[in-house]
Amino acid sequence: MWTLPVLVAVGVFMARAQLSTDTVWSYATGAAASAPVLMAPLGAGIAAWAGGRSQRRGTRYAWLLAGRDPAQAPLVEAGVLVACAVTAYGLVTAATLLPTAASATWGGPFWWWLASAGMGFTAVIAVAYAVGVLLPGRFTPFVAALVTYLSTILNLGQSGTTYALFPITVEIVLPFNTPHTPTMRGQILWFAGLGLLALTLVANKVRSPARSVIPAAALSAALVVAGAATVIGENGRSTTLNRHITWSCVGSSPEVCVHPAFTSSISAIRQRAQAIGQRLESTPFAITRVEHRPRGVGGQPTPGAIAFALDAPSADHYDRAGIDIAIAALGADSCAVGRETSGHAMAQLLVAWAAGNESLFIPRDTAQQHAKIRFLRLPLTAQQQWLTVHADVVRQCSVTPGAFT
Repeated sequence: MWTLPVLVAVGVFMARAQLSTDTVWSYATGAAASAPVLMAPLGAGIAAWAGGRSQRRGTRYAWLLAGRDPAQAPLVEAGVLVACAVTAYGLVTAATLLPTAASATWGGPFWWWLASAGMGFTAVIAVAYAVGVLLPGRFTPFVAALVTYLSTILNLGQSGTTYALFPITVEIVLPFNTPHTPTMRGQILWFAGLGLLALTLVANKVRSPARSVIPAAALSAALVVAGAATVIGENGRSTTLNRHITWSCVGSSPEVCVHPAFTSSISAIRQRAQAIGQRLESTPFAITRVEHRPRGVGGQPTPGAIAFALDAPSADHYDRAGIDIAIAALGADSCAVGRETSGHAMAQLLVAWAAGNESLFIPRDTAQQHAKIRFLRLPLTAQQQWLTVHADVVRQCSVTPGAFT
């Protein structure tokens, strides 16, 4: 059966495209949960094709004559399709999470998140099969696949409850946070109700007895209402911010603290923090502790420390973290407020020097070029003396090129 390996291949491609590192469980879980973005359109097309196949071939009478309940044959067929989709999703999840299980140093997978995404994918298959049964036609499979894909892309631009009620979503949860479990439990109920409702419509289409259709319709309605009420009650919130963690810290002057999921990165961050600390020692900008923090909410460090962001364990991200440390140590983040002046440019020069990467500063005129040359040619002790003398204007983001003469 070619459907299963194709779904798996498409899902693995999507998951790997979303994954920046195998060492963080929240990233790996999110990557696996995003796989249905590409799996669902393909699965919907196949399910719609299977749903309309018997009627297109003029063999619908076989459903009506099969067994005591005419819904038995189409529901078995739908069950096979759902089982295929679940198996494909499970294989994609395993292929995505196993490398993380081998390399992660902290945490574990988020099962409610994975279950919610899997149930959403299953609901798409059930609904697409019902569409094939109710609207059999040559182009129905193509339309089902296209509509699934386009609606998924459109929904990615939404937020809140509307976004959460759609069966296919993409979430990025930082390791400082956790998926919001109540919302995901509500999604599971909602998606299960939608899938069951679709199959109930199939049973009704093939004239299944009322004693089977009515209880199924009642159950699907109960699931839909309960799930929707839960998701709406949680405002579609997908993330719980700022989970409790215990820092992984090393060294002193400065002490370097990282999220425990990034323990393998601590040496690289420490190397950059120490280099910055050596340049800033004996100045009013000396640093004693740096902390790995999320951007935005929860990004403030503890008193006496400065914060840096780190999204993935790679050299490029380590360099960005070093820039964060230099900016925070010099107070250059205040230069982002207000219109750009020469003080902004000189702050960039000082950040480039502290971070040990002069290419970060590109002079805009001759005066800035001369200031860069003069300052970078000074010995370290003279640079530290200059920074001490000009500490107030550095903090006020009002350094001018003339201050370097």
